Amino acid sequence: MIEEPKIKKDKMKTNNKTYTAKIYSLAFGGEGIGKVNEKIAFVRDAVPGDEVEFRVTKETSSFMKGELTRVIAPSGDRVDPVCAYYGRCGGCQLQHISYAKELYYKNEQVSELIKRIAGVRDFELQDIEPSADCYHYRTSITLNRKGDFYGYFTRDERDILKIKNCPIAVPEICDELASVAGEVKNERVTIKCDHAGRVWVSGRSGDRFYSDRYRGKDIFFSPRGFSQCNRHIAETVSKTLEEWTGKVSQDTAFFDAYCGVGFFSFLLEQDFCARIGMDSERVAIDCAKTTAKSLGTKNAKFFVGDVENEFIGLYKTNRKQDNIVLVDPPRKGVGKDFIEEIKSLENARNIYYISCDPAKLARDIKQITCDSEWRLGRVKPFDMFPRTKHIETLAEFVRK
Repeated sequence: MIEEPKIKKDKMKTNNKTYTAKIYSLAFGGEGIGKVNEKIAFVRDAVPGDEVEFRVTKETSSFMKGELTRVIAPSGDRVDPVCAYYGRCGGCQLQHISYAKELYYKNEQVSELIKRIAGVRDFELQDIEPSADCYHYRTSITLNRKGDFYGYFTRDERDILKIKNCPIAVPEICDELASVAGEVKNERVTIKCDHAGRVWVSGRSGDRFYSDRYRGKDIFFSPRGFSQCNRHIAETVSKTLEEWTGKVSQDTAFFDAYCGVGFFSFLLEQDFCARIGMDSERVAIDCAKTTAKSLGTKNAKFFVGDVENEFIGLYKTNRKQDNIVLVDPPRKGVGKDFIEEIKSLENARNIYYISCDPAKLARDIKQITCDSEWRLGRVKPFDMFPRTKHIETLAEFVRK
């Protein structure tokens, strides 16, 4: 499996030539992979098994990128996209491939990225967890304003596309799309839907906080803060993390870096002596503190802070004899200096890392396991974002 390459402008050229190719794999990012005269070709919208004609849009000495112009012979895994905006909207990349094959290639991509970027081969890769639904699953979307409407960025990210319906969002959110522009004036707006089907909009009067139920627990959120977009997968990730952390003692603490609203801190059922989280988003920490009070969780503490600069001090001050550390960073991953500090944590039994970008995860795995007493244990992908190129992954680090 190959990752879509980034091309430096000074090494790029465009020739507009047309070629044909047999597509044999799928790159991380969603482009089909073929070969032309032994040169790798990345063809957007091509499916493994297709024979296609494509126009070259960019080319270097080692590979080319192209736009699909004609499907000469379609793959058995090619399907018709559900969305009327597909191909113009930048949100989805994989609606033209069967869901079974999407899962297969995402699993392969995680494995190959870790092996190639991290250089780690001795680990347990568990099968990807499918989403309960590959459409109508998103309980959170973010739109951008253009004039008198909100929409998604176009595929080339140069414009904003007005949408009347989003097939990957839950129906309750789609019902809100027509009215949201008249209710709020922000440049960006986030729309969320809770377990009861109630819709919450950032910037709308009265929609500052709300309670949502996961695994029987009511957790507070804000439409202005981050939340997982796929209810089934979010709960499954928490169950897997709970299973992997296993039994704890009366002196085991759970540390949650980039904790957000404390989602995993609250959902893990073990009897930790302390649950301690940090996040830079004040509204998220306000939610976490409100949830702790509502649930009567007396051993939970949450702090606003710059995780990469302040978390280690928080850990040293509050650590116990046995400690479990969860790192759940933004898409960009973790800074090098912070990783070095995490590697040196005393009394840490395990480190768990949740990532929505397996390439960034692989990069950080390499640093965590290099010249370290930590090794990569289990890795499990989750299809948090069906029909898109994105993959959620949970990784476990154990001491050698």
